Amino acid sequence: MSTFNPRRFAQIDVLRQLDQDNLITFLTTYSGYLSGRGFSIAGNNGDGELDLDKLAEILLQPTEGVDDDLVEALFLLHELSDEDRFEELCKLADAVDVTVKPDSSPADVALAIWLKDPMRLRRSHAEVLVLKPKSYFYFQSEEDAPENFNLPDDNLLADIAAAMDVWFASKKRGTGARVYAFDAPEENKINFLIRHGMPFKREGKIENGKSSAVFYRPEFHDVIIYDRTSNELAIFNKSQAKGERAMYVAVMGTKLFGDPDYFISRHKFTLDPLWDDGKDSLATADIEGIDEIKLTELQIQYPSPHNDFRIRRSDDFFAMLEAAGEGFPEDGDLHSAKFSVKFTGSKRPRTVSIAPFNKANFDRNEDAPLIESWMLKRGFAFARHLDDGVEVTAGDEVVVGVE
Repeated sequence: MSTFNPRRFAQIDVLRQLDQDNLITFLTTYSGYLSGRGFSIAGNNGDGELDLDKLAEILLQPTEGVDDDLVEALFLLHELSDEDRFEELCKLADAVDVTVKPDSSPADVALAIWLKDPMRLRRSHAEVLVLKPKSYFYFQSEEDAPENFNLPDDNLLADIAAAMDVWFASKKRGTGARVYAFDAPEENKINFLIRHGMPFKREGKIENGKSSAVFYRPEFHDVIIYDRTSNELAIFNKSQAKGERAMYVAVMGTKLFGDPDYFISRHKFTLDPLWDDGKDSLATADIEGIDEIKLTELQIQYPSPHNDFRIRRSDDFFAMLEAAGEGFPEDGDLHSAKFSVKFTGSKRPRTVSIAPFNKANFDRNEDAPLIESWMLKRGFAFARHLDDGVEVTAGDEVVVGVE
């Protein structure tokens, strides 16, 4: 049975951003496959130029002989080749001794780096994945944060990946996990990116007019953030599987601190300030960087054998209650709430949602410190050490989302 991964490269515009000499050097590695599909690296559109339309056609309809590195490299070029990352790409080019020509596009620089040191470009791409929107589950330690915690070296990262592979293999997800680590000194955090496989997947395909099946292993990227200050882990796992999160917690505790139970799950967020302080819980005057916060949605769960949830929405919930002469809802349990957050300098508000007790989702990493500061000051988030009377219930979670 075929194990071909039918990954298609659809962002064809990136091909036209590349210096033709570098593109020819890159494509030469895959000349056997490309010539078999009717593409000539010597130029086949009549004027000595590469026939990029033909190349695009091939990449949009890959066959089983395609080299994974060919498609992976083009995906990396597309995702890294934007004007906002040009300066960073130039610094990376300098680090690997690649000369950046005056007329180079971001895609040109990225391709030149790939030709010189593909792993460095992969690491740069891994860092981009770390910064994408994520939903995080938080696991805190009862221990005080260590005075010094350095970025793990490659040997330790390989050891962490090997330990994770034991679990992945047992769950039929294959082996070959890879762990990258990136320091974030401005936030006193370390970001870990975990690349791993998922269970095999079967899909139908049509090739040369015939129907057949492909069988392949999807690739996932998960993120773990270690906060040196609060001594806690924030975990995003795309599958959302609890067993996978439990494995991450145990492996990181074991490999970083010698204890699989070093991190635990406990209450981190609450919606009680909405009941206790009303509109005052949304105050932002003491938080530089946030201009205004409005409550825009409540989801209330009522005692019922029929899973009774009711949602109320408004552009400004407290203003609506005041105009209607209503008080804040007191019956039922607050299951979740959404807030409109106007960040200083932002053209439009972004949405923050909270649903107790230990899950969070941030649209932008730079928003997280401000949101966390507001939640701590207003009482929506607990400090690391909780009162002895606080009970932690397995399965409880918090959702904090920014849209």
